[in-house]
Amino acid sequence: MGVVPFSLMGFVVLMTVFGDHGLVRRHELRQEKRAVDARVDELRSQNVELRRRIEILAKHPAGVRRLAAEELLVAPPGSTIYRFGPE
Repeated sequence: MGVVPFSLMGFVVLMTVFGDHGLVRRHELRQEKRAVDARVDELRSQNVELRRRIEILAKHPAGVRRLAAEELLVAPPGSTIYRFGPE
């Protein structure tokens, strides 16, 4: 008569630790959440930097010309573009 309650209690403990909603799964989910939160923070800081660059480019037309010259090799006639290889 003592085997059934002991087996049932063992099953409950196993499910509490290793089940779909058990302690192990909760720990895994916490780790995933930390990784996602870190990535979100990284993307937020990149977003702030990009917004700052957009604001600068919108206020200063010379910045747009310089960016075009650097990225697209577009410059006004008669200008010289210097490019250097990788460091």
